[in-house]
Amino acid sequence: MTLGTTLPAQLKSAQHIQAAQMDQVAARAVVILSVFGGLGIGTLLMLALAGPAPERLQQDTELAGLVRSMVLVKGIIMLAALSLVTWRLGRPVARLPLLGYAVSLGVSAAALAWMWSLNAIPIAALVFYSGLISGLFTASRDHFLPPNRPSA
Repeated sequence: MTLGTTLPAQLKSAQHIQAAQMDQVAARAVVILSVFGGLGIGTLLMLALAGPAPERLQQDTELAGLVRSMVLVKGIIMLAALSLVTWRLGRPVARLPLLGYAVSLGVSAAALAWMWSLNAIPIAALVFYSGLISGLFTASRDHFLPPNRPSA
């Protein structure tokens, strides 16, 4: 092998690595934008569909504060799921799992924003957890995740 034949191969390899890195950046951007889009849609749902908070929550400010703190805990769960998915997207991903991750996190984010209105909390919580469960389902079908280690 001469220097003339190895240099183009090295350039091709570097271009391939750069293209793979761009795919990872694009995949992460898709998921993060879907979360922000979900937050926007959830806010629109909150403003358009949600009426006033239930009478009990209007009268008892401590209960409303407790419910909102529970929504914040769900937000922490959402951030943990988002961080796990962005970690996963550090490797190449097919389009179908990427779509599954983006939609599931977007739906959960929309439900989270809707829950903040304190109206229809059971429905919003159902939508939130169904988004997270669909994300777990997507992860279980993702063939690029490392296999489970066999127990000793």
